[in-house]
Amino acid sequence: MTRTNSTGQAVRLIRTNTSGYQGVGWHKAAQKWVARIAVGGVQHHLGLFSTVEDAHAAYTRAAREFLGESIPLDPNKVKSALLDTVRALYVAQGISALSTPFLEKQKGRLYHCLLAAGLRQPVLLEELGLTEEYATWRASHRNYRGVTKPKWSWQSAIATAKEIKERDGDLPTVEWCRRNGHSSLASAVFNSGRTWDDLREAVGSLTSSTFYPSRNGMRWRSRPEACLSNFLYARGIEHKRGERYPQGYSEQSGRRYGCFDLHFVSATGTWIDVEVWGDPQNSLSGGRYQATRSSKEKWLKGNANFLGIPYRHCLSDATLTEILRPYIGIVEAFRFDKPVDHIIQTSHWSNADELLITCKEFATHMPDGIFPAEDWLRKRGKYKGRPGPTYNTLAIRVNQWLGGTRNVREILGHGFASTTAWTPEKVMTAWQDFQQKHGLTPSQCKGGKRRKSVSGEVQTEASRIYEVARRLGVLTEARKGRSERKIRWTPEGTIQAWREFTKKHGRTPSQCMSSAQRRSLPRTVTDEATNIYGAARRLGVLAIARSEEQLPFDYAVLRSD
Repeated sequence: MTRTNSTGQAVRLIRTNTSGYQGVGWHKAAQKWVARIAVGGVQHHLGLFSTVEDAHAAYTRAAREFLGESIPLDPNKVKSALLDTVRALYVAQGISALSTPFLEKQKGRLYHCLLAAGLRQPVLLEELGLTEEYATWRASHRNYRGVTKPKWSWQSAIATAKEIKERDGDLPTVEWCRRNGHSSLASAVFNSGRTWDDLREAVGSLTSSTFYPSRNGMRWRSRPEACLSNFLYARGIEHKRGERYPQGYSEQSGRRYGCFDLHFVSATGTWIDVEVWGDPQNSLSGGRYQATRSSKEKWLKGNANFLGIPYRHCLSDATLTEILRPYIGIVEAFRFDKPVDHIIQTSHWSNADELLITCKEFATHMPDGIFPAEDWLRKRGKYKGRPGPTYNTLAIRVNQWLGGTRNVREILGHGFASTTAWTPEKVMTAWQDFQQKHGLTPSQCKGGKRRKSVSGEVQTEASRIYEVARRLGVLTEARKGRSERKIRWTPEGTIQAWREFTKKHGRTPSQCMSSAQRRSLPRTVTDEATNIYGAARRLGVLAIARSEEQLPFDYAVLRSD
């Protein structure tokens, strides 16, 4: 579409304004045509006109004044001349010649002439057919505060991570990278929808204290998560690593995002979302963890398929069995990859794999090449004075993850050196034999006063039997339901005990209290006499017990008196 100007010259109309003429538009408030021209980035107002032709004539005069007579005023010729100029710059300087900073530096107000002709950068690139080439160049030549920085991609993140790994020996944690000048790397990973774990796998960084592998090859952010994974794997339960919360969580909590810890398939085929809750009193995060947990619990309140598990409960097969019973029922472990798996709790398989290597190496440094007993590790009993440091942590982990020193020796092929394989029955027999031999129970030998009267060997033997009874849960049974030193005395019971003692030993408890008798009688007899005598005196029946020790006793008579 064309019109003729005041000189009769045909002018092609443009569609970027209301008039069809460059630099001319409709002024709504004045109800007239307005003419403007931009020179050097500055708009010049040329006036209001009754007709569009007059406004265009004013723009033409201003263009000749500001831009010079040499520039043709035909929009088509102006546009063609500007495109030829820019194309020549591209041939000479490359794709960078199309950047705004480069065009602004050119002589003759080139950049402003491009804007006046309607050739903003997107239009200019399209006219030249260089849109894709410029986008590719721009992606790798972003300028931030005068410094050219490439735009991050997943491949560039991998390349940077490999450089860090080669320099430091392994890819550090995301927090370390953020604090040591690599925050852009962390942002690029998460903005790509991937995780730091994905980056570790991409660069071959498979060993890190930050992540814990489970038996099926998955890697987790905490040891309890790996324990839960091992438990499910051993029972053939399908599971996967935690995914991100829906977008609504970010909007509700104000957090950037949240992640579940694990998902597993229930017996009904439903995916269950799992959070392994940490210590609510965690002071290391300054209260941030508690706030995060509260926001997650609020968001998950209506989720019928959500399960929260305290981290300590993930460390026990028995506890996990009860927690997961409503979801998977009772499933016995059947998937055993290693010969020793059946004697280790499934939740501790990963821990055991790592710890067994430590134990095997530890045994090579022992004089006999055998993994030492727990007392040696803890420097207790006969090893109390041995040289060298204590290994309390190793002893604790051996008991927690491997079932004790005896199991370790069996696994390492040192079973021939193990001590007694304690069972509840053997503990009860050892308890009775000790009491019959020494006249005291193992628990009585642990008291402060008793320790002064028995030898060190007796104390060691008593402690060993007592600890085994406690560990196997038969301590109360060994004590016959009560401690020998904690009899609940009553007047009736005291008189009856007095009679039974007299009948059994041929003398009364009071006759066994003298120093001479104490030296000649067994310790158990004098202690029993002391207990009965003391109870009779405290309860006020000592006189009755002494006066009627040979007569049938009727407690009703005592009450009537």
